Amino acid sequence: MTWPWSRRPARDVPLYVDTPAGLLSADGVHYRTTEGLLREYADEVVEAVGLGPLLLKAGVWLRSGHAVAVLLLPALLFALPWWAALGTALLLYALWSAAAPGLVLPAAIPTFKVLEQPVVQGLVYIGVLSGFAAAGMYAAVWAGVAGFIVFRLGLAERALEPVVRPIQQSLHPLPPADQTLRTLIVREALRRGISLPGVDAIEDRVREFWKREKR
Repeated sequence: MTWPWSRRPARDVPLYVDTPAGLLSADGVHYRTTEGLLREYADEVVEAVGLGPLLLKAGVWLRSGHAVAVLLLPALLFALPWWAALGTALLLYALWSAAAPGLVLPAAIPTFKVLEQPVVQGLVYIGVLSGFAAAGMYAAVWAGVAGFIVFRLGLAERALEPVVRPIQQSLHPLPPADQTLRTLIVREALRRGISLPGVDAIEDRVREFWKREKR
């Protein structure tokens, strides 16, 4: 699990901790694999990108649904009634969260890294909601404030989890964080022309971790 307000850790904080239960990244994401396993089967990618940066990139993509929903909501409020805008934002968040672990785009991760920052989102909302208030669109203002709080505090994630989780399980063989990391490793390998014959072994080991947790 990752918190929606997680950001890049301070420089003096380790980027990850390797534990018997898996890797824990500095932004709070738990991956059901180990450094040794990743280096055994995807060492060239780990060496090219760095394990810490690789985990942080996966974390950014894993949280990207929040950025998508938060930043699309103002545009939706401009075009739709407030209730339709909120409903559409929640629907987009659910669909993105369900599909995103298998659709990682490494080139887009730096953009999401900027867009997920609270300062960036706050400035966008201050500007847009101020415009709504000046135009007398008070319903849109309050809906925007409510939507910002719901997505930033992770309330949407908790409310929609019973809907999103079964879809994720039907689309991906691994939990969201692990599927995101696996897809990112494959994409980074393709970008660099690296062969990954052992990627299925990583997936098998992750499944073993996952099964033990469920017992």
